[in-house]
Amino acid sequence: MDKGDRFAVEITDLSRNGEGIGRIGGMAVFVPNTIPGDRIMAEITEAKKSFARAKAAEILAPSPYRTAPFCSYEKDCGGCSLQKIKYDEQLVVKRRWVQDALSRIGSIADPLVKETIAMDDPFRYRNKAQFGVGRIGGHDKKLRGCNVGFNKNKSHEIINCERCMIQSEAAECVAEAVRRWVKLSKVPVYDEKSGTGVIRQVTVKTAFGTGEVMVVLTATERRLPEIDYLKGEIVKELEALSERINRAVRVSGVAMDENEDFGFYLESLILHVNKKKGRTLDFGECITLAGQPTIRDYMLGMEFEISPLSFYQVNPIQTEKLYAKVAEYASLSGKEIVLDLYCGVGTIGLMLAGRAKRVLGIESIKSAVVDANRNAVLNGIVNAEFVCGKAEEELPKLLEQGVSPDVVILDPPRSGCDPALLDAVIAAAPARIVYVSCDPATLARDLKILGEGGFAFVEAQPVDMFPHTGHVETVVLMSRVDK
Repeated sequence: MDKGDRFAVEITDLSRNGEGIGRIGGMAVFVPNTIPGDRIMAEITEAKKSFARAKAAEILAPSPYRTAPFCSYEKDCGGCSLQKIKYDEQLVVKRRWVQDALSRIGSIADPLVKETIAMDDPFRYRNKAQFGVGRIGGHDKKLRGCNVGFNKNKSHEIINCERCMIQSEAAECVAEAVRRWVKLSKVPVYDEKSGTGVIRQVTVKTAFGTGEVMVVLTATERRLPEIDYLKGEIVKELEALSERINRAVRVSGVAMDENEDFGFYLESLILHVNKKKGRTLDFGECITLAGQPTIRDYMLGMEFEISPLSFYQVNPIQTEKLYAKVAEYASLSGKEIVLDLYCGVGTIGLMLAGRAKRVLGIESIKSAVVDANRNAVLNGIVNAEFVCGKAEEELPKLLEQGVSPDVVILDPPRSGCDPALLDAVIAAAPARIVYVSCDPATLARDLKILGEGGFAFVEAQPVDMFPHTGHVETVVLMSRVDK
């Protein structure tokens, strides 16, 4: 197989970044802009010992699962890589990803993986938008100042995205206000290569339950110019959006009182100071520029406070389905001690508290722990407690103090669990482990370790928390073998 060779290939699978996968003589061939079901004439662009890359020189027969992309940035943006595939087939593909990872990496023979739980309306679902802010040339007067949007596919270049169908409309309004502010204030935009500039990123958190909006400006300096102007532009944009929403509701004929108008409004404007070079922007000092240091949201019948850097599930609609499955797998009777590890602002632990004897949560981000304990107070929950620290360090301390958990909830970041934490969980010997993962590969790796430590895989439930993207959330139940 050499560069330039052509072969007729049927695309049978999809990689996580949206590349179609076919086989030539048993060798995997990765082909961009193809989907399962396509039959193509593949032209080899790169040949390795174990795999090859190709381009689709011709589509001989299109897949029955093809559909028109809904986004005008689809060819450039690296976000919604599955949008060319009909939604029902996306669910099938994601289930297959989980099955493959569990069997291939986790060494679980014929794992029971249920059908992916779908989202009824898979658009406008994200309550958190992280917009990159990038420099642009002066050739376009309309956009002179900065790009606000997302990374170009396989690049760190920021594409100016004025409309994104998986983000909230409130986030789009904030992005537009930021573009005008940068142009007026001439605040220097950060350049990743040189490490120079000030404004780096804009994060918008939208509380769907209350309408409160938090805007976090990540910058290298403690002072930013023309903040009052930016605040005024954000308020103006959100007011106009709220009026459009309520006008549409009134036109639809839905009965509503005068005082029932729903709207989005700026509750919190935060400056997040981060001078560290590179792309890690999760830590740093937060300064409240206007409004409150937190926002409130309602989910699962409870109230939650959310800080600028704390983790909170980005799809509240699917989160309720996800957590219902967590509760089912936890199978609590009211007598159990539950450990909620990597607990964030405490959503899972607080959701389970009413069915448990005691809940203990561990989280490494201090502001999230403050939120979690405050959320317990807000909701009148007295049997839940959250501590700050690395889970792999705090759990052994709890075991030394005599804590004997019946159920352990694991909800780690994409990188999975620290090996020391898995050792501590195995030593704790709970009856059940419920593992919530956003990465099938690291999930499978950790399940293999837990399996070798005396826990049996029972079943997995994929949940489509991120429609149209190459991400899938999975809930897994493991049971101690002697239980």
